[in-house]
Amino acid sequence: MQDLNLRYLYEAAKLGSMRAAADSLGVAVSSVSRQISQLEAEVGLALVEHGRRNIKLTETGQLLIEHYSDQLRLYEAFEAKLSDIKGLRSGRILLAVGEGFIGQPLSSMLVRFNAKHSGLFINIHMSASSNEVVQLVSDDDAHLGLVFQSADDPRIRTLASVRQPLCALMRSGHPLANRRLLKLADLAGYSLCLPESSFKTRQLLQMAETDERLSLQPCITTNSLALLKSLLGTGDFYTILPMLAASSEIQSGQLSAVPIASPALPEASVQLISRVGRRLPPAPLRMIAALTAYLESCGGHIDMPKIPIVASARS
Repeated sequence: MQDLNLRYLYEAAKLGSMRAAADSLGVAVSSVSRQISQLEAEVGLALVEHGRRNIKLTETGQLLIEHYSDQLRLYEAFEAKLSDIKGLRSGRILLAVGEGFIGQPLSSMLVRFNAKHSGLFINIHMSASSNEVVQLVSDDDAHLGLVFQSADDPRIRTLASVRQPLCALMRSGHPLANRRLLKLADLAGYSLCLPESSFKTRQLLQMAETDERLSLQPCITTNSLALLKSLLGTGDFYTILPMLAASSEIQSGQLSAVPIASPALPEASVQLISRVGRRLPPAPLRMIAALTAYLESCGGHIDMPKIPIVASARS
């Protein structure tokens, strides 16, 4: 069985369709279909359920994917040991981040890290929500992830955490911008735009609304934080996000952030995560210190769990 055939099957299974796999791999859909057919002919058994629009693996197909995933982990472990020998002259880092982390502070950290470790390749995957980042890390599609308030997922280990309470964000000329503190009830009657319900911010807000027996109805929801911030700058909207999501705009004076006094809102945090049991290669391990310093620069107190970062159960 050729690695290329297996990779095409792996991508199709992971992304859910041959077309999505073809787009990801930069090849024609027919190439993906042909490679999977060749693999089925070699194995002598069907690997996918034919006649469906989306890819659904057969039992044999699932077995092959598990085998291929194990091989990828073994190869990564080999690369990690080789990088140890080379002294970090090469290596790769796969980092998944939520859109709220994109900004000058993260960019500056990446520039400094690259200057110090120019031989390392870094791929940053921007995800729409923290749930997607968690999934990428747990599936080993990312070594590390930056998330807002990750769930208690047994597959995920928190490497560092900094508290980032939710606040009301609005343009500096908004009627609420000069308030020192706001209650959820104070926000009623003003135009609200929010992230979609899949975002952790929204889920925390809904919990607080239920506990305080009120409902803040948004006029606009979106999966784009960039659009939310654009709406704030061009109208009388406000939104509810952690300060980190708009740190550059707050520092420049474009937006104002007002704390929300709500006993129902838990003290939220932003976190650096990895998968439990994954033996991280040297390159991602080196970036942990840089990302921790980045989180510390965002303000608040850094919590460092007293657990080992590297585990040898799986690579």
